[in-house]
Amino acid sequence: MKVMLIYPDVDPLSIIPGRLINIEPLQMEYLAAMIPEQDVIIIDMKTDRRWKTVIEKFAPDIVGITGTVIHATRIIEILRIIKEMNQQILTIVGGPHATLVPDDFDDPSVDIIALGHSHQSFQQVVRAFESNSPFGDISDLAFRTDRGLRYTKRNTQRTNLNDLPMPRRDLTARYRSKYCHLVWEKVALMVSSIGCPHGCSFCPCPVLTGRRVLRRSPHLVLRELSEINEKYVYFGDDNFFFDPRHASEIARLIEQFKIKKEYYMLSRADSIVNRPDIVEKWASIGLKKVFIGLETVSDIEMKQLHKKGSVDINTRAVEILHANKVDPLGAFIVRPDFKERDFEDILRYMDRMKIFYFEFTVLTPFPGTPFYEEVRDQLTYTDTRLYDLAHPVLPTTLSLDEFYTFYSRLHRKAMSAGRAVRIRPVVSPLRAKPLVRILPGIVDLFRCARRSHRLFRQMSSRAS
Repeated sequence: MKVMLIYPDVDPLSIIPGRLINIEPLQMEYLAAMIPEQDVIIIDMKTDRRWKTVIEKFAPDIVGITGTVIHATRIIEILRIIKEMNQQILTIVGGPHATLVPDDFDDPSVDIIALGHSHQSFQQVVRAFESNSPFGDISDLAFRTDRGLRYTKRNTQRTNLNDLPMPRRDLTARYRSKYCHLVWEKVALMVSSIGCPHGCSFCPCPVLTGRRVLRRSPHLVLRELSEINEKYVYFGDDNFFFDPRHASEIARLIEQFKIKKEYYMLSRADSIVNRPDIVEKWASIGLKKVFIGLETVSDIEMKQLHKKGSVDINTRAVEILHANKVDPLGAFIVRPDFKERDFEDILRYMDRMKIFYFEFTVLTPFPGTPFYEEVRDQLTYTDTRLYDLAHPVLPTTLSLDEFYTFYSRLHRKAMSAGRAVRIRPVVSPLRAKPLVRILPGIVDLFRCARRSHRLFRQMSSRAS
């Protein structure tokens, strides 16, 4: 059978740093590896606009597609086009938003909704379709019926990720030169665990895994890592340093087998503070950047976000990273009640702590999270294309024009060349090759933001 796996592009209303951060569709590469007996192709629409032509030539029997909340509308658009081309194609939607809010995919263009981390269910669906067998006994699925979605049993027995195969990175070979992260080009993605035991109400991770952490054997991690050709590796774990023993064993194996790469990973501040020796070990084998959820420069706001931590813990974590010559990528939440001084406070903290790399996310209540339920009656916009962490969908204290002005100014000041010269990050954006790569991405990001803001104003005017 012919199976096409698609990672979608996004609507122009969504703001994404596509030329600064473009990560491979690893989940699709794993799914492809689950069905080695089938003829499989992967279309990454982030960099490939020929998908309609490819469908016509490839003539798939099955199309699988995944995405986040901002992709929901686009996914439906794509599948409706596919069904118009051939009604007999079996369409399957999966991913985090399909798991959190499956009702958003209750559409005639969607045959099956895959829930959770259900690569085994996907494998069983493909084989059942090939043999013309029913799908009702396959776990972690939802189907459309006249009475709404019908769900099969959920598989709650999974305890690890050791059944993941080696991903089919050969199927994204034509795209791999485009995968990047900020100044790094040709970046590979991998995971050694998924899930987070903490209960931050704004984060979908605890909901998706029931606050469980599923780990992959360090030896399997090493095997996959040894098959990666890229120099730069992005570990996409929700909290890499959560389990010190697991992180230490992976580091030991990397050192033992002399794998020479550079790494970027995600971590909570308290995990770094609790075990600075693990950070030191990873720094010695190539760790260069750590995404760290600092969230705020105020302990009061930290409590309001239901995040266990403090500014003092954040500060100590950043100091530990600097001491080991690792760049912190500080992630801050921009609240809709911000005033001008609140934007300035973030930049002052970043300057004081010598944080050059950053992420400024507008506080967004993701559908399916506890925070969404807390504030759903206050939402000013429910269009999922706006849930890109760059649009306020809750009432703002400032006017929207003022909010965007200060938000944009914060970005421009934070990424200025002057700050890079003063801070001198380990992974420097000022060397000739990184500078040539990152400047067009920055220009594209601001162009994307201006276009989105214009469309957003037009949409708001029509609504009023």
